[in-house]
Amino acid sequence: MAAQFGRALRPLFELAADATFVNHGSFGACPKEVLAEQDRIRRVMEAEPDAFFRQQVMPEGDGATALRAAISRLAALVGTTEARMAFIENATAGIQAVLRSIDFAPGDRILVTDHTYNAVRIMVEERCRETGAEPLVVPIAIPASADDMVSRVVGAASPAVKLAILDHITSASALVFPLARIIPELRARGIRVLVDGAHAVGQIALDLSRLGPDWYVSNAHKWLYAPKGTAFLYAAEEVAAVTRPNVVSHFHAMGFPRAFDYTGTRDNSGWLATPAAIDFFERLDPPAARAYQSGLLRKASVMMASLGAQPVAPLDLCASMRSFVLPQQRPAAAEDAPALMRATWQQGRVQSHASVLGARLITRVSAQVYVDDEDLARLRDTLERHGWPGR
Repeated sequence: MAAQFGRALRPLFELAADATFVNHGSFGACPKEVLAEQDRIRRVMEAEPDAFFRQQVMPEGDGATALRAAISRLAALVGTTEARMAFIENATAGIQAVLRSIDFAPGDRILVTDHTYNAVRIMVEERCRETGAEPLVVPIAIPASADDMVSRVVGAASPAVKLAILDHITSASALVFPLARIIPELRARGIRVLVDGAHAVGQIALDLSRLGPDWYVSNAHKWLYAPKGTAFLYAAEEVAAVTRPNVVSHFHAMGFPRAFDYTGTRDNSGWLATPAAIDFFERLDPPAARAYQSGLLRKASVMMASLGAQPVAPLDLCASMRSFVLPQQRPAAAEDAPALMRATWQQGRVQSHASVLGARLITRVSAQVYVDDEDLARLRDTLERHGWPGR
């Protein structure tokens, strides 16, 4: 499979044949073979519902369930053990669980950046309203540099900061944060670190034991090719005892991670199909796939420069996505981003990504393995032909 990338891989996905998809980072795309495995698991579930839930999912008896076996496979991929991992529906649910597991008080601060994902920002603000804590928003400059990112985050780490929530790869700006430099500095100051790695697993190699966060969440449905609704929460040994699921159910007393395994009847087929997604991912030959994706990003960078767009950061702060600031004659407005995405789809059948960050209109290119030069040219032609709001 790894010998050919680009259009040769499109038949392995359900993607529309007449369209271009350079926005894999938002919702992913699940391969047909992984969807087939999920469908097989669903048929087993419906054929023997009692046996399925009691034997494959619920953490009863010796705990050797199919669910734990699936999380064990994922844990090995990201450099930890299944005792440190729980399946969750998405990164948002994991961050919510961590926020609600910590007893904040008036005077406490929760550190985030101005590149933090909007849903996370809203959760932090809501948790602060509930507890009297306050958000501490660290601005990250554009264009970004690793040294500046480290300096800004570590420089804001006051004794009042009880929790820092940092992206591994930011959503809109696609920045790879230098966490290996930041996390030790924060931990040395007694600050707990929660990493939002929603875009990370599959896009970059992970070794959570070496990275050393307190908590880490990631979505497997993006760059690891798992079905939608498949994500994980990692909790280090020091914080596992306080880490509670969002829903209190039968096995709550078992604590992390087993209390997360069954919190009521839900479709576990995506979680149980994760080993099939890992099989697909590994057959791609991840180093070869990442080399191909890096080459695509270099080509995309030349292409975007021809439109006057400037990269948000140097290539060494990017993985398989890169974001670009589009030239504007006026400050970008909130409605400019959805307007651009609608225009590229309706006028060119190009599924793109756009956002507004600091009054800048940003477009992000996802260099997934099924993307090729023809797709990049189609994006460029659509942008050049139809323009964008505020051009």
